[in-house]
Amino acid sequence: MSGPPRTPTHLRLVKGNPSKRSINKDEPKPAVGVPPTPKHFNKQEKYWFKIISERLNSMGVLTVIDGMALELLVGAYVEWRRHRDVIDQEGDSYKTTSSDGSVMIRPHPQVAMMADAWKRICKMQAEFGMTPASRSKVNAKGAETADPLEAFLNKRK
Repeated sequence: MSGPPRTPTHLRLVKGNPSKRSINKDEPKPAVGVPPTPKHFNKQEKYWFKIISERLNSMGVLTVIDGMALELLVGAYVEWRRHRDVIDQEGDSYKTTSSDGSVMIRPHPQVAMMADAWKRICKMQAEFGMTPASRSKVNAKGAETADPLEAFLNKRK
């Protein structure tokens, strides 16, 4: 699909629906809450899943169906951390000698893998509103007490 990603209904309502496109009245509303911790996680992944899910739940943006997205975020973070630890120990570059005797400095392979994990972390953080810029686009205030779509529709009647 070309173009920018779709804007969630509650964000379109908060922004005033400038495009005047029709609003999905039948949009699914999953239950608010913390999804179960995946059983295949190791100790470190379970720790980060618990910490991040508690923080997102306190912000009011986590639902029980967000488990897979949260699993991807935690997996990318733990992978990034593992690459970071290797770079801290071995350095971000290494030297090789070519057949003609010249010395070349090459980037450590972990640097590229860490950069890839970082990109995935940033994308997932934005999905959950975990960065200052993405937080400004998420309306979680009052999410537990009133549905913004219902309030908007009732205002129009």
